[in-house]
Amino acid sequence: MTLGLDSVLDHSALGLTDEDLLELYRKMLLARRLDERMWALNRQGRVPFVVSVSGHEATQVGAAYAIDPQKDWSMPYYRDLAFALTIGITPEQVFAGVFAKEMDTSSGGRQLPNHWSEPDLNVFTQSSVIASQYPQACGIAYDLKRRGSDAIVVVDGGEGSTSEGDWHEAMNFAGIHELPMVFLIQNNLYAISVPAASEVAGQVADRAVGYGMPGVVVDGNNVLDVYGAMSAAVARARAGEGPTLIEAKTYRYYAHTSDDDDKLYRTKEEVELWRRKDPIPNFRQYLVEQRLLSAEEERRIEEEVTSRIAEAVKTTESSAAPTDAVSHLYANPITPTEAVTTIEPEPEGETGTLISAVNRTLHQLMEEHDDMVVFGEDVADPTGGVFKATVGLTEKFGADRSFNTPLAESLVIGLGIGMAAAGSHPVAEIQFADYIHPAFDQIVSEVARTHYRSNGRWTLSMTIRTPYGGGIHGALYHSQSVEAFYTHVPGLKVVVPSTPADAAGLLRAAVEDPDPVMVLEPKKLYRLATGPVPGAGHVVPIGKAALRRMGNDLTIIAYGTMAHFSVQAADVLAAEGIDVTVLDLRSLRPLDWPSIEAAVQRTSKVLIVHEDNGFMGYGAEVAAQIAEKSFEWLDAPVRRFTAPDVPAFPFAASLENQVMPDVDGIVEQARSLARW
Repeated sequence: MTLGLDSVLDHSALGLTDEDLLELYRKMLLARRLDERMWALNRQGRVPFVVSVSGHEATQVGAAYAIDPQKDWSMPYYRDLAFALTIGITPEQVFAGVFAKEMDTSSGGRQLPNHWSEPDLNVFTQSSVIASQYPQACGIAYDLKRRGSDAIVVVDGGEGSTSEGDWHEAMNFAGIHELPMVFLIQNNLYAISVPAASEVAGQVADRAVGYGMPGVVVDGNNVLDVYGAMSAAVARARAGEGPTLIEAKTYRYYAHTSDDDDKLYRTKEEVELWRRKDPIPNFRQYLVEQRLLSAEEERRIEEEVTSRIAEAVKTTESSAAPTDAVSHLYANPITPTEAVTTIEPEPEGETGTLISAVNRTLHQLMEEHDDMVVFGEDVADPTGGVFKATVGLTEKFGADRSFNTPLAESLVIGLGIGMAAAGSHPVAEIQFADYIHPAFDQIVSEVARTHYRSNGRWTLSMTIRTPYGGGIHGALYHSQSVEAFYTHVPGLKVVVPSTPADAAGLLRAAVEDPDPVMVLEPKKLYRLATGPVPGAGHVVPIGKAALRRMGNDLTIIAYGTMAHFSVQAADVLAAEGIDVTVLDLRSLRPLDWPSIEAAVQRTSKVLIVHEDNGFMGYGAEVAAQIAEKSFEWLDAPVRRFTAPDVPAFPFAASLENQVMPDVDGIVEQARSLARW
């Protein structure tokens, strides 16, 4: 086996001073010794888990040394200990994560070690999910470019991550928009145990040309090679010339993590071969030959590093353990406390449709918030969205604030995360809720957990809009209801309007809330529901239900299209002498429990209506809470009226009508319950 990584070492052409070279060496040695100490602590049983960096030091130190962490953004992944140390993460911060202490500035002991997060250094919080960082980095870079900043974004990963769709979606978007980015791929030949030959077709760097950017291969064990390539890529990005892909070929000397046994898939001979390319002794030799590192200086640096690590271990190991596991779920936690007991009056405004209310509110919000950006598939003018929700935004506010994305839902959400992290107010549109599933990981693992996993240090003020539900003959893939998936996830807020006024008020509340909010818009009502469209400033508080009808015989609890139908059903029932309360939840998470409780206590009979499947549907949670908290007030079992367990609504009108709950069905169910 040959390595083929020999390179010419010459720091003079790179503009590096003698002190720079010694600092590079110091950081590489610090990373190696710290890594060795973590492994020792693990073997001693003092820490449960470590991720190794040994072998990657030249790649990471050389790359990090080429950026300005005071203005540039970086997204180091979990093996990037040396990168983190070089940009300013301290050994104390590292060990606080390793020991899972309260003083852990990355997560407060909530995440595994080496999941870097430091707002003061523009290091956005990282998760364990492979490749999710790439679309997010694009969002940050897009925001920087839109604001006219000369800052750049460096996003790191292993060669295994380049098999993920998120990587390809991000590369494509970065190339299209010529974003100020550097994609640094550290190819250590293994994705845990899977060899590169089984995970990468060809060479990673060669893929760059397909995305309209240069690809560079460097000797990842040569710190000067990496620094040179990185400096050129950074300069290119700052000059507005677009992104660069750098593939650094290197090797990890230890197992993937302390839970891995690399002897199962690597031979001793292979490891020893790469040990001969160890970046630290090779760079040390270069320094000696350049008469920059005397034996005395080498000893002094070694002692300094050893002392620094010992001090950090002592400080952090004895520090306090975290005690609060439930804080920072939301930046703005909402706990409804007062029940609505009167019918909500209609606000003043011109009569319009629900979709016109969405469009008008987007225009108002874009006018008021210069940092608001709207994007998704087909949202830009002249199309303005397949339902025309975004018509006129591009024309009025510019193509940088209302733009089309590629057909890549995970990218769409990832972009929003990055933009929100950088301080903008993104409104990401998923064209149909049926197609939100590729973005599930970004929403559930990233959007919803950012505030919690960063221990409150990062906040994502982000809105996700998507039309959902049936009633338009959209068939299996344009009729789905997804609320049960996302209301299950702590960290998200989920709202559903049923009137034009609520569409306007909830959308404004979502955009102005510091937390991520998903707005599910019932497309059946886009043009069916009409009513007053209030002027600018109208807000519907998240977490507050609305009474649409007030009666004493039974309560219908619904939302979206079913709330609209339930009001119609209540009018039919009233003519029959059945007095019905209709409670439109509007906010599914947080749930307005006080208003539900008050309605249950007033009528003692409850019918829950939604168009999603019944089994594990959202209504099951509402029914469970009523049974648990208000059982003594019930005069009849809680009843649900939902779609049957079919995948989604069929295309033929005769079939869709069989499965989608309608006014007649609600009336029939309510009659039956009233007779109980």
